Amino acid sequence: MAMDQAIFDHTLQSGSACARFYAWNEPAITVGYFHEFKALEQASPKPIRRFTGGGLVEHGDDLTFVLTLPADSGPAKLTSEQRYRWIHQALAAGLNSAGFSVILEANPTPSGTGACFQNSVTWDLISPRSGEKLGGGAQRRSGGAVIHQGSVRLPIHLRNPEAKWIDSFLAALAKKVSPLPIDFPSSFSEVARMYQDEQFSTDDWNRWTL
Repeated sequence: MAMDQAIFDHTLQSGSACARFYAWNEPAITVGYFHEFKALEQASPKPIRRFTGGGLVEHGDDLTFVLTLPADSGPAKLTSEQRYRWIHQALAAGLNSAGFSVILEANPTPSGTGACFQNSVTWDLISPRSGEKLGGGAQRRSGGAVIHQGSVRLPIHLRNPEAKWIDSFLAALAKKVSPLPIDFPSSFSEVARMYQDEQFSTDDWNRWTL
């Protein structure tokens, strides 16, 4: 979460869109900024609060990604629903091109639970066979720019951040896709460490003192 925040800072300052993809070495839980935390006091592992909205996400067998969109870009000016659909249409196209069938949710039926993968909203990714939710996301606007954090449950070979289907996904979103200069990761890491120490690892941010 700290690294995602550092990348969003870069977009706010530079006006450049960025994307990051990562898998998980061990189970983790993240919760949206406005999530009700009382019911999570005994949760394990201890949830980390995201900068974006949405509900509780159980990570482990998913590929997680962040997209940051500069304030003057067309996608940032869309409504949140239009932007969510645009991102997930491209995501579905990329996965389908790799032979992993997904469709977009058109008629969600909430189950009443706060867990993200047990609740579909319109334009989420679902399995065409089982109807199971496979992908969702959360967004937030700040300074006119937008950060989108998404998570997709995938077979292990498709959870690789270097998987080829990701190229198709990004190509559907951008006119040009290129890696950041080699010196950027180190500068991101410095900012991320600051966010980790001063925000995302603190009880105050994660609401454990309330």
